[in-house]
Amino acid sequence: MANFTIPSVSEFIEVGGTRYAYRKLGAATGVPLVFFIHFRGTIENWDPHMIEPIAKERPVILFDNKGVGETNGETPTTIAEMASDAAQFIKALELGKVDILGFSIGGMVAQEVALQQGQLVRRLILAGTSPEAGINPDSEIFQRMNKNGGTQEEGIEDFMFFFYRPTESSRARGMASLQRIFAQKTINSSDQVQQAQLQAIAKWAQPKETQQFEWLQQITHPVLVTNGVTDVMVPTANSYVLTEKLPNAQLIVYPDSGHGHLFQFPKEFAKHVNQFLDSEAY
Repeated sequence: MANFTIPSVSEFIEVGGTRYAYRKLGAATGVPLVFFIHFRGTIENWDPHMIEPIAKERPVILFDNKGVGETNGETPTTIAEMASDAAQFIKALELGKVDILGFSIGGMVAQEVALQQGQLVRRLILAGTSPEAGINPDSEIFQRMNKNGGTQEEGIEDFMFFFYRPTESSRARGMASLQRIFAQKTINSSDQVQQAQLQAIAKWAQPKETQQFEWLQQITHPVLVTNGVTDVMVPTANSYVLTEKLPNAQLIVYPDSGHGHLFQFPKEFAKHVNQFLDSEAY
């Protein structure tokens, strides 16, 4: 596993004037699992230790949505538009049904894809994410997300704060994951991506007149919800809301971890993903 890396060369497909970058890896047959990345992330920001055991079992597709990474265009400022773009990309690949793993903002986009284009989706994994109008983090968290500039050391410390708990074990596993990610070719997201995604998250987080989350009843797909026990970025309470309100969901909460639970426990997370996608209980 130590030698596994995500392929460094992208393929491209043009849809409606947007040239989407993507990378295919893993098994040759089976339902593809499409990965939707976190805030400001690109194809290269997935932990290879988590990707490898999943790719051994099924086709995996990593991609940059509109305006992100190697994909051209301008990143939209709503989750709904991001979902529409993602669905266009999936349709263009002519994959039939796919499974989707959405992490953080990617999980918000995944929910919207299931609402907009439910026929494209077989199953969903929602990692470290929230429903629309969910439970917001403390205001200083959002302010820290909006920070620009700073040294590389400050950037790493921000990442550790957002993704991991302040325990020695969580930070050590988090730093090991970050080193694996840094070992891959990386493309930084632009300021436009950051600002557009922040606007989209802020709109998604706005309270609604009703807080019954009735729209989640429309997502009837089997769903696996995951998070760390203490997520400061997207409060873990949101994972309980998703599990309660989605009609066909189950929840896994990982110990001594936060937003980056899937990178802190890459082998365990991959095992749970494979078990969920292979289960015949649905």
